[in-house]
Parts: sequence; C-alpha cells; structure tokens
Amino acid sequence: MIPIKILLVNCVDPNSEVQTRYPSLGLGYLAASLKEAFGEGVRVRIADRNIEKILREDPPALVGLSTVSENFQRASRYAAAAKAQGLPVVVGGAHISQVPRTLTADMDAACVGEGEETLVTLIGLLMEKGRFNPDDLAAVSGIAFRDGERLVETPRPEPLGHGEPWLDRLPVPDRSLFPVRRHTNMLTSRGCPHRCIFCASTRYWPGLRFFSAEYVAEEVRQLVERRGVDYITFHDDLFLAHRPRLERLAELLGRNGVLKKGVRFSCSASVTHLDDDTARLIKGMNFVTVAMGLESGNDAVLKYLKGPAFSVEKNAAAVETLHRHGIHAHGSFILGSPPETWETVQDTYDFIRRTPLALPGINVLTPLPGTPVWDQAMEAGLVSLEMDWSRLAIDFQHNWRRAILLPGNLTREELHKAYRKLRNLRARRMVASIWTHPFLSEVPRYALRSLRQIAAGVWRGRVKRRP
Repeated sequence: MIPIKILLVNCVDPNSEVQTRYPSLGLGYLAASLKEAFGEGVRVRIADRNIEKILREDPPALVGLSTVSENFQRASRYAAAAKAQGLPVVVGGAHISQVPRTLTADMDAACVGEGEETLVTLIGLLMEKGRFNPDDLAAVSGIAFRDGERLVETPRPEPLGHGEPWLDRLPVPDRSLFPVRRHTNMLTSRGCPHRCIFCASTRYWPGLRFFSAEYVAEEVRQLVERRGVDYITFHDDLFLAHRPRLERLAELLGRNGVLKKGVRFSCSASVTHLDDDTARLIKGMNFVTVAMGLESGNDAVLKYLKGPAFSVEKNAAAVETLHRHGIHAHGSFILGSPPETWETVQDTYDFIRRTPLALPGINVLTPLPGTPVWDQAMEAGLVSLEMDWSRLAIDFQHNWRRAILLPGNLTREELHKAYRKLRNLRARRMVASIWTHPFLSEVPRYALRSLRQIAAGVWRGRVKRRP
C-alpha cells in the first residue's frame, strides 16, 4: 500500500526568532497520533516555511494548518494555495478553536480544541471516502465546517484523559520530523486552574490534566540518551501544580540516571506553588530557572489581570525564595491594562529594581480571542472577526503603532514610552545577570537569529517601497 502524505504546517513567521525558537510539540503529538493509528499507511511531514513550494513540488493528500491569531492571515494564504491545487485543508490551534466563524472558504474543516483524536478520525474518513462531504463531517465530533453558507459546529468530545488519572494514552511527540537541539522543550500537562483575563491558554485547554511522572521521566530519558539533549524547558502553564507527581518525578529521574548526567531544567510556575520545600526539591532536580507571570508591581493592576489570589507581596516572596535557593527567577509583566497609569508603571519598574529577578519580560496587554480582554475590545469596537489579525502580534516593540489597545489612562505614545522604559531596565538587568545565567551559551544563537529577523524586516520594507 502506498502511504498517503500528510503535510502539517506550523503557521509562524519563519523569520521570527521567538516564533521559531522551539519546535511545535502540538504538531509532534498530531504526527505521533497519526502514525500510531495508521502505521505505514501515512507519511507525515512538518514544515514552517516554503509552504507554497512544498505544495507544488510534493503535494500531499491533506494539509493540516496550526495557527494562533496573529498568524491567521498566513494560515489563510496557505489554505488558498492548497485549495488552488484541489487539496483538502484542515485547520486547528488556539485561534480557530475560539473563533470558528473565521473559517475561510479554502478550509474544509476546523479541529476545535484538542486535535489528536479528531484529526485521526478525519484522516480515516479521507482514506475511506477520498474526500470530505457535509454529511460525513456532521458525524465527526469536535469540528467546524461550512455547509454552503452555514457554519456547522459539531458537539465537542470529552477532553482527552477525562475520567482517567493521566494523559498517558497519548504517544510522545514525533521528534523525528523536526530538528532537536541540545536545549529543547517538553509539555507534561495541559491546562491551568487560574482564569487570568488575558490568557487564551486556559480557554483552549479544558481543565488541568497531567502526564504521569513515569511518562515524563521516560520522555526525558529518551531525549537525553537518544537525542543528546542536556537542557529541557517544560512549557506547561503550571509545571509545579501537582506536588505528588513532582516528588515522584524527582525520584524517577534520580533512579534512571538523568540527574547524574547533569541535565538542566526550566519551567513555568505560579507564585502560589512556590515555597521553600518546593524550591529545595526542584533545586535538587537541577532546575536552573523558573518563569512566573508576575504581571505588575501594583496590587490593583495585578488583581485586575489575575484575580484576588495574587498580590505583589506574594510575587516578591516567590522571587526571593527562588533566589535564596540559587534558581534564576524569570518574571513576565503586562503593561497597558485599563487601570494602568504612570504611577502603576513606576510601581512595576520599582518592583523589578528591588527584587533579584534574573530576567524580566515586558509585554503589553493584547486582546486574544476567547478571553475577557477580547470581549472588552469587541464591546469597544476595536476588534472584529474581519480584522487584520496581524495587529494582535504580541511583539509590541515592532507592532506598537498598530497594536489593539484597550481604552485606559495612557495614550498609545505614553504606553510606548513606558514600554521602552521597562525594556531598557530589562536590558540592564540582563547584562548584569547573563554572565552567571544558564542561557549564556545560547546568546550567540539568539543574537544571530534576531539579526536575521531584523534584516528580513528591513528587506521586506524595501520591497514594499519599490514603485
């Protein structure tokens, strides 16, 4: 049997250092699930660039697109190129899951929410029927599709792992389909119990579910022994949320020899899960950095963004705890919420100055679909389902003149000035801490890719200015 070819596309800007820093584990899970279901019956390829060329030179039986909101126009362009060749197109990811009504005429179906089982069903349908038709699609759970002018949304299935203790029935991501560097990433859970008003992740993943410690330890071992990985960043929203799992993982990593090899780890965490005992535990597991969503140095702004469970005092205590145990503390901050003023900006500036943060990240509030911030922007007439989605780019440094900003106390120019003030503080803190930071060895690669991004932007600008 000749295998059918599936092209899975990570719809990112290939010139963006941030967007291409790590491989797409989401597509890796999809590829692994397809191979588990169909074996030699499918041949999967993952790509994030030269998509039109691939479609011409090696056309697949189906194109699967994964996209966030800021790249939805790019995904729409890829879908049009595929449809021009008569290829079926399925789209998934955070954007289409929140606003399935943006499904274009060139997209046959959208996977709404988790896509592993849904895509397997769709590929099976394609193998059986050779094409998609509305009657068959209507029987598939967790999708959206157009039947003429009507958008049809089928009932969503139960979340993966529902009624089970773990997510272990999913195969590990197929990393044979993309480069794996010595510093790579993993996902060991899905979801978050908090409901921060700006976060699309908690609206995409239903509930908080985990892969077991045994599953995680084995995936880590494979990366270390088969791929030569020596630094792993866990990209869970809340890696430390399940303390018994964390303790079991520490035991297993010690037992399978990974910790003796000097493998280092980083993760994201909530300040609500950081105390001395936890810091001591992860220090013994070779964790070298922990990232936290600190968001603001002002309590009123912080509670607006994250709710009453958080406070500036708790944020400062978490940073100090990590520092005391020799773990580099990273913290992300969000400027530009409606209650933001010059005084609250100064509070955030002062918080960064007085705490031992190794790396502060500075962002501006972006109304992503599915979040309360999006609803506020809709009510204010700032966004729509027909908008230029690239205006939701989170890179405020380059997008500040076009970014969607909620009405507040600061003008666009004042917010840009505040952003630059904190970015300059960030740069000074980085210079001061980078010499002892575990990211030091990666600075040359980040710098080179950032220079390429700048060069690509300049070139695009020159091309646009030609008559």
